[in-house]
Amino acid sequence: MFHCDSGFARECRRWLHQHPELSNQEYNTAKFIREKLTELGIEYQEVEKTGTFARITGHSDKGKTILLRADIDALPIEEQTNLPYKSVNPGVMHACGHDVHTAALLAAAKKLAELQDRFAGTVLLVFQQAEEFGHGSQFFREQGLLKNYDRAFGVHIAPDVPVGTVVLSRREDAASCDFFRITLTGRKAHTSKPHLGQDALQAGAVLVGEIAKLPGRLLPPDEPVNVGIGTFKAGTSYNIIADSAVLEGSFRVFSEENQQKLKEKIAELAESVSSGYGVQAAVEYDCFARAIINDETVREEVTKTAVELLGEDKVQISEEPVFGFAADDFAEYLRDVPGVYAHVGVAEEGSDSARVLHSEKLAPAEAAVEIAADLHIHYALNYLQR
Repeated sequence: MFHCDSGFARECRRWLHQHPELSNQEYNTAKFIREKLTELGIEYQEVEKTGTFARITGHSDKGKTILLRADIDALPIEEQTNLPYKSVNPGVMHACGHDVHTAALLAAAKKLAELQDRFAGTVLLVFQQAEEFGHGSQFFREQGLLKNYDRAFGVHIAPDVPVGTVVLSRREDAASCDFFRITLTGRKAHTSKPHLGQDALQAGAVLVGEIAKLPGRLLPPDEPVNVGIGTFKAGTSYNIIADSAVLEGSFRVFSEENQQKLKEKIAELAESVSSGYGVQAAVEYDCFARAIINDETVREEVTKTAVELLGEDKVQISEEPVFGFAADDFAEYLRDVPGVYAHVGVAEEGSDSARVLHSEKLAPAEAAVEIAADLHIHYALNYLQR
């Protein structure tokens, strides 16, 4: 059984953890990835400024094609770990494991490049920018790169799972995430003469309450749905009726049908409330991520690979979505192609490895990067050698 170069994997992960960069600003990260690929003799192309798309072709290009993806961006968090390789960039930290994901894919690329004569077909490597705040997968789709492959596979760290264990959702893994912004425009007046104004703040407050009631009114009680409003900005002074209000929020579901229902209903509510208060409403949407739905056949393939690597007792199938309402634009790679997202445990007893994702103290167990890399390697080999 083949394994990644553990020294290389950990070296890459430590450098990446120490030099985190925010979404669409991953310039040094991209430079590091591209330098490593060049050293390994792997051809690549740039995707926008910071994304990288590479390929490894086996002894024949007549076989199948598998896509392996890692996200590369970090979060605006001040790191509070005691790691010797903690972030050197103030206010920026790899608190979601993207350093582990990227290092694992680089280590897998190194081994697969060494094993080119053992498989036919092609391995596509996606080092994707802006997963956290910009759904960077869109850049790969815009360049026509998300087609002509047969399988898609990705990994994500799981702080609530012991290191050495892998968890796969049976079907639904992560919800979709649709962002919405509602801008209400009214007319200023003194608060002592409200009849002369059109109160955008009051209309907005009513709209916030109505949107909060949507899950129970629009969908069955057992249908998983999450609707939340995170910002509500209105008004300039205590004695002036607000002539504008802006609400921003998101809704998260597991089906495209419910996505569309919520989208339409929010627009209807905005129109109804604005009409009642005599203000104008403009609604904007942006789908940050579709729902991740694991393919049954691919899940069985990946499960078999994970069992071969780790043993049957170290591989779990979850009946509930592992990611739940936490969206991830890995879903974009599954729009037209079957694939699976695997969750690799990073929790080690007596350490900060079990902190929740996006915690300033999260410190995943280093062994996880090797396990993630080996999953990439062996699933790719198992699929392409069939």
